[in-house]
Amino acid sequence: MKIKDLSYEEAIEELEQILEDLQNEDLSLDNSLEKFKQGVALYNYCNEILKNAEGEIKILLKDKDGIFEEDFNMEV
Repeated sequence: MKIKDLSYEEAIEELEQILEDLQNEDLSLDNSLEKFKQGVALYNYCNEILKNAEGEIKILLKDKDGIFEEDFNMEV
């Protein structure tokens, strides 16, 4: 299955499995390197999903004039 076909949760599960494999299994250098590359790709994919979600989050604020939307900004 391609990484882009995974949901965020599925990608996290695969990343966790790769981390576990790297920590617990006696892998060859080639297998370790391949798993590491897969892990980096999964990490980047998850990070991309989070950045896109951040751009979609809206904060509803209430003031004396009513409720309005404002883009979510993590930098405060």
